[in-house]
Amino acid sequence: MSDTYSAPLVSVIIPVLHLTRPINAKRFFMPRYTIREVLRDLREHVTLPFEVIVICNGTDPELIEFVRTHDAIDKYCINSVNAGVGRSWNMGAQLAEAEVLCFLNDDVAVGRGGMEALYHALLGSADVGEVGPAGSRWKGAQHERYAGEQEPEDADVISGFCFLLKSELFHQLGGLDIAYTPAGFEEIDLSFAIRKAGYRCLVIPKLPIHHYHHHGVSAYRTEIKYLKTSIDTHVLHQRNKTYFMKKWGISDEGVGE
Repeated sequence: MSDTYSAPLVSVIIPVLHLTRPINAKRFFMPRYTIREVLRDLREHVTLPFEVIVICNGTDPELIEFVRTHDAIDKYCINSVNAGVGRSWNMGAQLAEAEVLCFLNDDVAVGRGGMEALYHALLGSADVGEVGPAGSRWKGAQHERYAGEQEPEDADVISGFCFLLKSELFHQLGGLDIAYTPAGFEEIDLSFAIRKAGYRCLVIPKLPIHHYHHHGVSAYRTEIKYLKTSIDTHVLHQRNKTYFMKKWGISDEGVGE
């Protein structure tokens, strides 16, 4: 190892499926953020020592070559199939070397000071288990209201497009529940597990971090191909919601016994 090697303080884990994101026809006028812009933002705006870990779930040769050769990507995993979000996050966490893990979507703009503010908020109190720029309070299995829109506030759930937690806690909890594969409710499930373990989920508002979600698969109805099968996004949402409610003892009226 070189004498100049600096261990990262944050491992940024980014699953990617497309190099050029498909357009949501209903939101064609909205800007599209891609892995190219995310990597640029991290390089230009983050001052903490960090590493970038990309989990490639797409099979497009141009995407694979991009992931293999881009000099801003420190580690990568090329999957032969779409492994889904939860599995991808788990894979990235296994490759991570930093004390803090940052799970980041490939359509999120990260401005100056955003990552640093989240990092210091996470490490600023021993009872904080997870931080992010957005989150919500939940009632039963439903979003009730956004949390921390003006001031830092505890949330039931930290939004999945960008969140940080300590690597030690992530592995202590067993990572993401892959029963939600390919996507949906896995980040909600993780926040519930963090709070069950006795830690707080904290929203830090007004950060220069923005999610360009309009062209993501959650923004419109589509068929998601994953592993050796596929599923309609509406069917997937109901399947995962049902599993989540059963796992956490939640009825239609609220939390069960």
